[in-house]
Amino acid sequence: MLALSPGARAALPYALTYAGLYGAIGIYLPYFPVWLESRGFTAEQIGLVVALPAWLRIVTTPALAGLADRSGRPRRLMLILAAGAFGCFLGLGFIESLVFIAVFQGIGALLHQPQLPIQESLAIQASKRPLEAGGFDYGRARLWGSVAFVLANLGGGWLLTGRPTELILAAFVSLIGLTALAMLALPPDRGPDAARSGRWRLPWTLLAERRFLLFCIAGATLQGTHGFYYAFGSLAWLGEGLSEGQIGWLWAIGVIAEMLLFWHGGRLLARFGAYRLLGLGAVAGLVRWPLMALTADPLLLVPIQMLHGLTFAASHLGAMRHIADTVAPERAATAQALYATITGSLGIGSVMFLSGRLYDGLGADGYFVMALLSAAAIVPIVLLARLRRAPTARRP
Repeated sequence: MLALSPGARAALPYALTYAGLYGAIGIYLPYFPVWLESRGFTAEQIGLVVALPAWLRIVTTPALAGLADRSGRPRRLMLILAAGAFGCFLGLGFIESLVFIAVFQGIGALLHQPQLPIQESLAIQASKRPLEAGGFDYGRARLWGSVAFVLANLGGGWLLTGRPTELILAAFVSLIGLTALAMLALPPDRGPDAARSGRWRLPWTLLAERRFLLFCIAGATLQGTHGFYYAFGSLAWLGEGLSEGQIGWLWAIGVIAEMLLFWHGGRLLARFGAYRLLGLGAVAGLVRWPLMALTADPLLLVPIQMLHGLTFAASHLGAMRHIADTVAPERAATAQALYATITGSLGIGSVMFLSGRLYDGLGADGYFVMALLSAAAIVPIVLLARLRRAPTARRP
């Protein structure tokens, strides 16, 4: 029997939960629209059904994460959210009405989305403990989310090859259920304490704190640089003559680089710290995005794609360490939710929306605009580094 080190044993429940959450996302993003189409939704309706929860999460995710912080029972809330999402998506298999499918899908997505920032807050806080007290390397737990995402992408494509589309929904619902089981293995909640007493504040009041606002601006800009790549990277490569197989491998290389960086994340954080890793992500973007505009040679794109480990993963590790070091534990889930919402919906989402015009007007040269965003991100990162000696953010 394989013997796990104490750190690996402590990380295992968090790694399994990450795998379940990202595995479900890896099924949902590319393949759930296919299932909707099989039920009779038009392309316009599919776009609305999928986009609506992404817009509403700007309100619901921080609110539910704030509830997790305020209650002192984030694990229990995650389980409730997982059970609700499981029920909503399971019900889709028995519903014929397009209206009710849209409603149940929307509610299920809104219940599923807050689980990830709450999980992030739990994992970050646990990883900071000494090894003998249950601490572990955050990056090595988080990388299993990336592994599961890739496997779900590949597995979903395999399921759809000559098989009924209903299998996609079955796989997605199964992953949500397995994620809930993994959450049961997380350490139990400690419950509310004195630190959570006093007047409740809206989650968005964190944005009134200068350092947190600067941090969110930096994160939205850094992660937003990926918006053009996510939206039109494959189309640009197809236009340059690359095959679908080559494009699939190029995407996979980027995720592999991400996983490698997460594996060494603990050492990188110890050596560079949060702000240098954020800065490294910005500098890597200044290299990666112009090169993406200038070449479509598959051999040259391999090392360029490896820079994804810096533009995404290094930036993410730096962001997680910043939250761990500057936000009090009783507001950690709220901070994670605000960061995820701002970087995802307002950062990446906004750039993806604008990328249509960029691609129409500039083609692959739209990557040069992403390089400008990388340069812009350096400003808030430098300001954050200057504020690093300021007192830790605490709840009034």
